[in-house]
Amino acid sequence: MPRARTLHGVSVGILLLDTGFQRVPGDIGHAATWPFPVQYAVVKGATGARVAGPEAGGTLDLFARAAADLAAMGVDGIVTSCGFLAVLQRELAARCPVPVATSSLLQIPMAQALLPPGRTVGVLTPVAEALTSAHFQGVGVAGTPPVEGLPPDSLFKRDLLENRTAFDVAAHQREVVAAARRLVGRHPEVGAIVSECANFPVHSAAVAAELGLPVFDTHTLVSWFHAGLRPRHFTAGPSTAP
Repeated sequence: MPRARTLHGVSVGILLLDTGFQRVPGDIGHAATWPFPVQYAVVKGATGARVAGPEAGGTLDLFARAAADLAAMGVDGIVTSCGFLAVLQRELAARCPVPVATSSLLQIPMAQALLPPGRTVGVLTPVAEALTSAHFQGVGVAGTPPVEGLPPDSLFKRDLLENRTAFDVAAHQREVVAAARRLVGRHPEVGAIVSECANFPVHSAAVAAELGLPVFDTHTLVSWFHAGLRPRHFTAGPSTAP
């Protein structure tokens, strides 16, 4: 049954972290990333450094309130802009009146099911040491898959943590591709990659081209999510039966 709503024609709501860095097409926070309308909302006080901490830095109530506000406006489903919020998946879904997808890590079980025996999913993230078993358990993944992060002196990490309003996207891409090479070098059994970071889709095509492996990220998650929230309408043509 249709529900009362303020917004119309927008199915996906996106909860953004409280940031100020440059966003480019491919990033979850750049509207040109999406071929469909999205509604953004900023979760004040939820910084990247905070949500990467244990239990997402105690931000559950902040995200629950922001999600409820977006749902009340009229969106049909909600995603977030940080994969570390996987640790809140169950709690946030329980408190939101519409479906919630907190993290690209939700795709790990599906990606694993696509692979033959002996192959596994590997995970790329900016900060490997912050990604724990609690994050994987939050999205129904038993154990911890192979994980690779960016180096301590990463330009990507510096630019985002310092909220730089302009940076070298090509340099970021070189760092992400190098991390992907390290991942498969250390774990040759990796047959598919899931990128935790919602800023990494900018570089997914380069990673896939370098490794020859499928790459799943926030862009693939939100595109799939939207397809379910707003199924394509097909009109049956004339019968071709003999």
